[in-house]
Amino acid sequence: MPLKMEENKNLFMNNPLVSITIVNWNGMKYLPDCLGSLSEIDYKNIEVFFVDNASTDNSVKYVRKNYPHYKLILNSKNLGYAEGHEEAFKLAKGELLLLLSMDTIVEKDFLQQMVTAITKKNDIGAVQPKLLMYPDTELIDSIGSFFLETGILYHYGREKNHIDPKYNSYMEVFSGKGACLLFRRKALLKTGLFDKDFFAYFEETDLCHRIWLSGFRIVYEPSAVVYHTGGGASKRMIVSYIQFHSFKNRICAYIKNLSPKYIMRVIPQAVLLYEVATIAYILLGRFSVALAVQKSLLWNVVHLGETLKKRKIVQEKVRTVSDDSFLPSLTRPVRLSYYYYLFKGLGFYKD
Repeated sequence: MPLKMEENKNLFMNNPLVSITIVNWNGMKYLPDCLGSLSEIDYKNIEVFFVDNASTDNSVKYVRKNYPHYKLILNSKNLGYAEGHEEAFKLAKGELLLLLSMDTIVEKDFLQQMVTAITKKNDIGAVQPKLLMYPDTELIDSIGSFFLETGILYHYGREKNHIDPKYNSYMEVFSGKGACLLFRRKALLKTGLFDKDFFAYFEETDLCHRIWLSGFRIVYEPSAVVYHTGGGASKRMIVSYIQFHSFKNRICAYIKNLSPKYIMRVIPQAVLLYEVATIAYILLGRFSVALAVQKSLLWNVVHLGETLKKRKIVQEKVRTVSDDSFLPSLTRPVRLSYYYYLFKGLGFYKD
């Protein structure tokens, strides 16, 4: 019996098309687990884009053979995470868009849980799942991050046991992690996708910040579970390269997105922290990393004019709410030891 018009409408609202994008760069060793788990999910109204950034392994051949229904986008060079997803976004038809890293393994019901979460209220712009480490699946990789006025993010629950009740509550977060994020198309049409100048690192936080500025919210849904090996592409990059992009993008994002009041609070603290990190890297003999941090500051000085043009767009066309309407509730206090362990994990080691 054919569905009535109202029933068709309800079916679309409860089961919207999700466009899934996977950006790959020489990730063949991850694809059987990632794509194999994705093929078994119980949410079927999807289209999958496989974006390959000029891989030299057998990634494309593998996908063509085993997943011929995937929509392939083959780039002639490595465009990075940000621009890679942008290429798929241009072609995606879904009302919802899922960004998924090649080094993830998904639970069967993860997407249904995320879709349910994002469609609960119209002002939810993005959903972060419970990302667990792999193969040590008891520990949290990411459940979202909170804002710190030093410019660094507080990665809530990172490397903690995921069964702790405080990590299993639905909550608002400042930023999600790009390994797996579900976005509402309507929000992205307002904010745009990624800043192409970022190439990699902090691009998802920049985007999440703009989503908050546009009046949408970002939430963590603990019932959606995804496992993340981590560093699928970055493991093949040298530390100084990673740190350069991470540090430069953070400063650039805050110049674009923050109000003058918060810029005066955050940027000086961030620069001071960068200088402390530089000295620490020098004392530990990590000279290339120390230089990368200084280059990140120089990049922002040289490109300040371009950044201010982007800021004008964000402040005039994206922003609909004040920083004070959301940042205070998304800021958490941390001990000084947090910075020590964070920087130790991000680069206090040799290239």
